[in-house]
Parts: sequence; structure tokens; C-alpha cells
Amino acid sequence: MTYTHARDDRLIRKALRMFDASRLHNGLTQSRYPCRALQIIPPFSLYYISMLHDFSRWRNDRAFVRSLLPGVRAVMDYFASIVRDDDLVGTPAGWNFYDWVPHWWPGVPTEGQSGVSALVNFQVVMTLKHAAEVEEYAGEKEIAAIYRARAARIEIAAGEAFWDESRQLLADDTKKSSFSEHTQCFALLGDALDPQRREKAIEGLLNDPSLIRTTIYFTHYLFETYFLLSQGQRILDRMNLWFGNKALGLKTLVECPEPPRSDCHAWSAHPAYHFHASILGVRPAGTGFDRVVIKPQLGLLEFASGTTVHPLGLITTDFQSLSGGLRAIVELPQTLSGDLVFGDATHSLKPGRNEFMI
Repeated sequence: MTYTHARDDRLIRKALRMFDASRLHNGLTQSRYPCRALQIIPPFSLYYISMLHDFSRWRNDRAFVRSLLPGVRAVMDYFASIVRDDDLVGTPAGWNFYDWVPHWWPGVPTEGQSGVSALVNFQVVMTLKHAAEVEEYAGEKEIAAIYRARAARIEIAAGEAFWDESRQLLADDTKKSSFSEHTQCFALLGDALDPQRREKAIEGLLNDPSLIRTTIYFTHYLFETYFLLSQGQRILDRMNLWFGNKALGLKTLVECPEPPRSDCHAWSAHPAYHFHASILGVRPAGTGFDRVVIKPQLGLLEFASGTTVHPLGLITTDFQSLSGGLRAIVELPQTLSGDLVFGDATHSLKPGRNEFMI
């Protein structure tokens, strides 16, 4: 959210440094630091790498990214150490929290605390690919190749272990007793499925009402998946978790649905990011944010506009739906260029004002 709202990135840099400073001897980061009480949430160690991946895309500071690579490698080495002989990732040591789903107590999916979890495996695949991009950005192509090869082995093994042919979906566990939006999201975001299974997983994610649904926290990844699939209206449809806050008398955002564990929780603010990055569709075109790609997904909205922060200045977007088409006005900072993508059409964007009728 900070990347889209502020040029000042000191808080982001400090968060990255603090997670790095919290690392234990086994390579995992602490989930909160500094703190008197030791708490280890292994998925958060993976998110730490994805945080640095975000930084490498939304900002351009190779030296800062390079300074944190030893910590990235330490986390990746820990997860490499628990890969089994069958190429599946075993159970990480700690609290494997993923979402406050009512019957995932305490926030841990089926087989997430013992056994083999699809969420863990597909998150590791996604994170290995993020780590590879970060290493490549820093000039370490050989390490990037190692991560990609490891990701390929795990995704093949996980696909075979968790794919349920009768449901045409990925299960959360090897017994195939549980199916969630969460697992489909990580597999799709990590590009971990062959084309045929990918299409079936997409169909199930969009249309199977029996899937365990994400709550506030993990809905960020659901929204990322909807954006990937050009499903902007579905993002808006799932905003009821937020639009209902006012009726409850709340002026801040809750941690989870009723009963809320906290009435004011930072992770619930992610729609403020998605209004910019998913509805307006403003995102970096690659590492360093030297180009922008804008893919508006208005759904049933008649219009949408906003001002998104870029290190070089402000990106302003103004979109109006026109019976299957789009009127688009985009203004970019000087020296920034990019592309506007709508449907099957791609239009080049130059610095300054751009106007299209698509």
C-alpha cells in the first residue's frame, strides 16, 4: 500500500532490515521483531522474500537489495533442508499460520502443522521464483537458475501429490480431504500448473462454491489472482468484508470476520493497494519500475480514476466505461513510459498526457 501512496519508503526499508536482523540460526526470520516473546511463523519468512521482491519492482536500489540477499538465501536454504526425497516440502518448524479460516485453528490449514501441506509447497514454489527474480536483478544469474530448477522439481511433485482428478482441483492435503481458494491461488500465482490443470483450477476457483473461502488477510492473494485472471468485478464483489465495517460502527479495519480478534489491524488495509494496482491496474512493468504497465479492470464500474505514486512523480489515471470499450486518460511523469493494456489491445504510453478511445 505504501508504494502506491507515498514516495517515502523508509518504513518499508526498516521493515525489511528488521526482518533480516531477526533471523535465527536455522535461517528463519521471526514474525515480530524486536519482541520479548519469540514467535516463528515460517510462511512469514517466505513473505519476507516476497517483500524484497516487491521492493525490487516498485523501487530501484540494487545496492539495498543486494545487502539483504544473504538473508534471502538463509531462508531458502532452510526450506531446501526440509525438502523430502520425493521433492515435496515437509512441515516447517513453527506456527504455520495462513488465514483465520474458522475451522483452521489456529489459522493453520489441513496438514499444515504435521504432514505435507499444499499451501506450504506452492508458497515455496512461488517464493523460489520471486527469489530468482531478485537474484537476477542483483546480477546473480547462477543462483537464480538454482532456485528456478528447485521450484520446477517441487511444483511437479506437488502437482502429482495434491491434484484431485475427481474434483479437478488441488487439495490442501495429501489425503485430499480439504479444498480451498488459498491453494488454488498460490498455485496460480506461482505459475505451478500445466496448462490443462491450470484451466481446471481457474474454473474451480471462480465457480466452485464449496471451496474454503479466504478471509481478510489472505484475500490479498485472492485479489492478486483475480487480477492475474482479469476478474476485476470479482475483486469488487468480495469487498463486502470491508464495506460492511461502517455498519458495525467501526472506523478502523478488523483483523478477521466476527468475532474480530483485533478491531484495528494493518493487514486489512490491502484494498487501498488494490484500488490502484488492480482496479486501476497500475503496476511496475519489471524490476526497478523504469516502465509502467497499466491494466484497468473496472468490472461493472462506470468510471474510476486515481493518482498513484511513482519515484519520479505521479501517475494519474482516468477511465470511463463505454459500452464494451474504454475512454482512457493517463498522465505519466517525465522520462517514464510504458503500456496501457485493455482486452487484447496494447497501447504505448509516453511521458506526459496520453488519451485513448479503445
